Amino acid sequence: MILIGSVAIHQHFPDFSREPNDIDYAVDSDNLINSNKREYLYNPILSKLYGPGIHTASPDHLITLKASHLFWNINWEKHMFDLQFLLKKGCKIDLGLFNDLYVFFNEYHGKNKRSDLKMSKEDFFTNKINYDTIQHDNIHLILNTNPVYQTILEDGKEVELSEEKYSKLTHEQKINLVREEVMVMAYERYKDMGYKLAYSRMLKKFIISHAPRFTLLFILENYIELHKPKFNFIKLIENGINKN
Repeated sequence: MILIGSVAIHQHFPDFSREPNDIDYAVDSDNLINSNKREYLYNPILSKLYGPGIHTASPDHLITLKASHLFWNINWEKHMFDLQFLLKKGCKIDLGLFNDLYVFFNEYHGKNKRSDLKMSKEDFFTNKINYDTIQHDNIHLILNTNPVYQTILEDGKEVELSEEKYSKLTHEQKINLVREEVMVMAYERYKDMGYKLAYSRMLKKFIISHAPRFTLLFILENYIELHKPKFNFIKLIENGINKN
C-alpha cells in the first residue's frame, strides 16, 4: 500500500491547508473494500514502483499523480489546487511516471478524447462550435495579427502543430500560444457568460480535451500565470468583427 492524497501531502508539508476527509492508499488490487475512512485506489503503476509493504509516496510522485488526474473531470479543482501547492514547494513532475499513469488512466477512467490536429482544416472545423475556418482564423487575427500557432504549424499542414517548433518557443510565446487559443475557443463557446468565466471554463476544457499532449505539462506548471484573462477579449473580438 502506498499512502497518497492529502494525508501524504500533510506528512511531507505540515502547512498544507486542505484538511483530509479520508486516508487514500494506492494498491495493487481492485477488490479491496473501503472502510473506516480509508479509500483503496487501484494503481498498479505506483504499486510496482514501490513494491511490497506500506509506503508513503514521495513529493515528486504525489505531484506526478495529481498531474496525471487532470485530463479527466474527476475532482478536477481539488487536484489542480494540490498540484499548484506542490509546485510552490519545489516538487517536480516525473515525465516517465506521468506517461505511464496517463496510459493507465486511459484504460481505467476511459479514453481521454482529445482534438485530432492531424485532420485537414476543412474536416477539423466542420462542427457546430467552430462556425467555419475563415471566422475562426479571423478571430485569431483580431487578437494578434501574427498568431503564435501559425509559427509552429507542421510544414505543409493546416492544423497540426510541430512539437519541435514548439520546443523552440520562448516562455512568453508559449504562454501567448495558450492564451490566444483559449480566448478564441472561449469566445466561440461561452461568450454569453462574460469574459472571466468564459476564459476559466475554456482553459479547463482546453487542458482536458484540446491542448496537444506535448504542451500539457507546461500548461499545468504555469497554470497560475494562465488561469485569468488579462483583458476583456470578448469585447475586443466583437469590436473587431463589427469593424470588419
